[in-house]
Amino acid sequence: MVSRLRSVLAIPQVYQLFFNVIGAPQRSRILVREYIQPKAGDRILEIGCGPGTIVPYLPECDYLGFDASASYIEQARKRYPRAKFLCERVSHYSLPGKEYFDIVLALAILHHLDDDEALQLIDISRQALKPGGRLITLDGVWTNDQSRSARYLLSRDRGQFVRSEEAYRRLASHAFTQINSSIRHDLLRIPYTHIILECVR
Repeated sequence: MVSRLRSVLAIPQVYQLFFNVIGAPQRSRILVREYIQPKAGDRILEIGCGPGTIVPYLPECDYLGFDASASYIEQARKRYPRAKFLCERVSHYSLPGKEYFDIVLALAILHHLDDDEALQLIDISRQALKPGGRLITLDGVWTNDQSRSARYLLSRDRGQFVRSEEAYRRLASHAFTQINSSIRHDLLRIPYTHIILECVR
């Protein structure tokens, strides 16, 4: 059942429908307003951008999104022609330059990566950021005060590496010293617990 859901969500149109049904557009608005806080003209890199779902909530900016899914990138290019999308995994070699971006986004990505892959993403993010730039991450998280329903849904998440707040912060601390974390239980219509990290270079 879970594997079938994963394959269905790989279809961009189905992913977008699911995104809307669970209330993720409102989550995106809150993320942009309260955490990402982009300014017009900012250079923004999104790692694992999917079909570009965050783009309509951003101001006019220099946006570059990477994703390994060709179907997601094709959909993103059609919907958001002003943004730039690349179908590949982000790496040290694929970035336009070090210390180039004001903001790096990794939204709902880290809980899909094992520790080695997560550390690589965090290291690439730090190198991509200008001094004072910020990495913003969003992921499911285990907490002691979450509901049984939220814990159940997290256990069925496509991501196999949901962590505790301490574990996410420990990963980020390999490349960043200034890390702020926020736990939210109210970002979706379904019971779900998120952690948002803001890591300042």
